[in-house]
Amino acid sequence: MKIFKRILCFFVIVLLFSGIGCQVHRPFFKKHKTVSVETSTPMSKLERAMLLQNSGDYLSAVIAYREVISHSRNKNEIDSAKIGAAECLISLKKFPAALEILEPLSLDIVTEINMKKLALAGEILLHIGRYKEAEMYLEFSVGSLDLESLLDQVHFGSNPNPNPHSNSDTVFEPDSWIPAAIANLGCAYLKNDKPEYAMPMYQFASCLYRRSGNQVLAERSQRMYDDLVSVMRQYAPFKPVPVAKGFSPGRM
Repeated sequence: MKIFKRILCFFVIVLLFSGIGCQVHRPFFKKHKTVSVETSTPMSKLERAMLLQNSGDYLSAVIAYREVISHSRNKNEIDSAKIGAAECLISLKKFPAALEILEPLSLDIVTEINMKKLALAGEILLHIGRYKEAEMYLEFSVGSLDLESLLDQVHFGSNPNPNPHSNSDTVFEPDSWIPAAIANLGCAYLKNDKPEYAMPMYQFASCLYRRSGNQVLAERSQRMYDDLVSVMRQYAPFKPVPVAKGFSPGRM
């Protein structure tokens, strides 16, 4: 019995210092359903690649996306194909290849599709342990957002007297990349020993997940926030490694 208690204590100590709970969110978190690629409606190469991805055939989807990247002359189409291919490669755990296909990455272009690329690059960098770079890309991506407008969307429906000048009537898409990018920024802050910055990121991500109808990720992100608050209150002004009691927001 004494040996068992010693082993259990050792296991708990390992968990406390392993940073468990700070795992990576998928930007386009959704369940894939098996669908047939065969269809009577003519499809573009990009649409076919997306259909393959949604069916879970990631390897075939990557091949199809690469064909779009090689032959398309439309920059937006190429960028969409790069994002799709990178997502598939992440699902296949081919992280260096996923990062390579997104390149070149730019911090000078503030467009939604470029912000998606940077957010996805940040996710990949978290997977491969390049935390400083991950924080840089995710900060730039999240920092480009109109956070006040997002907050309006979060509170839309709960305010009996909404601000007529706000954008709160905009529907927040359930598969939006934004909540995961914000949660991943929180993870990057944790990995870089900045739990006080990570706390509001997880809380905000929880609100956005809840607004999009994803209650599972909303609760897990809220759990991260609650645990961080508890740890910071108990040990302030020190900054120990936070533990999320086994919960891992998002999916690997």
